[in-house]
Amino acid sequence: MTIAPAQSTGCVRAHSTPAVTRIAVFVATRWEFRALHSALSLDETTILGSIRCGKTERNGRLYYVVQTGVGLGRASQVARSVLSEGVWTLALSTGFACALTTAGIGDLIIGSEVVSVVHDGQRIRREGLTPCSQDQCLRLLSVGREAGIPVKSGTIVSTPRIIWRADEKRAIRDLTGAVGLDMESAALAAVAHESGIPVAIVRTVSDLLNEDLPLDFNLFLRPTGWLNGLWALIGHPSSFAGLNRLRRQSRVAADRLTDFFKGYAAMPNGVRSAAGEFQ
Repeated sequence: MTIAPAQSTGCVRAHSTPAVTRIAVFVATRWEFRALHSALSLDETTILGSIRCGKTERNGRLYYVVQTGVGLGRASQVARSVLSEGVWTLALSTGFACALTTAGIGDLIIGSEVVSVVHDGQRIRREGLTPCSQDQCLRLLSVGREAGIPVKSGTIVSTPRIIWRADEKRAIRDLTGAVGLDMESAALAAVAHESGIPVAIVRTVSDLLNEDLPLDFNLFLRPTGWLNGLWALIGHPSSFAGLNRLRRQSRVAADRLTDFFKGYAAMPNGVRSAAGEFQ
């Protein structure tokens, strides 16, 4: 795997090295938050920019785990509040992802860069690109391999809506060449990049390229959509079997996320070179 060198876009603020390494870890949902809680044993709660965060220290690194909610807008708003508080060593986007390449449930997806797409149901267009930290990519790859978890690495694409049909997934893959899809990383990366904070992305696969989700979950993201979503379930009883499948897959993805972050937190500071030494 070749990681593209980081490119500089926009204004980047120079940061002095903080006395303590501070890592902001962003997840979208409570299920992903629980996976991080299990891995890091979050032992403190704190408020950053009005946002409640779980906090812990491991091997000289302070982790702040933040639940943003689902979607680019919420991720951007929460990231701006949290990352404006003090000096940060890293902004890390994690959680579940859809694989846009051949993969298994629970495999790792590591981002070398992230783009966003706009999809209006008829046309898809690509917007923006934010590079991820090359050093952090190496660290993530090393942890994943030591944990024995299969790893896919490359471009991550973020969308403003849930992509639930396999044909839409393939269309976005063909447009972007991405290996994974989520709904938050592009917004988090853009906010971090504006502030000169290195970005990394690591996610576990919860659904696959060639499978439809059991129903259109976008219904549940709208203020008045719950009733429509429930009617969709009642009208298609087969959706319950699909929901059970997705629940099982999400459990596997959560367990792998926990395993990965246990290894990540145990790793010493520095990154492992190709020769195997820490630098």
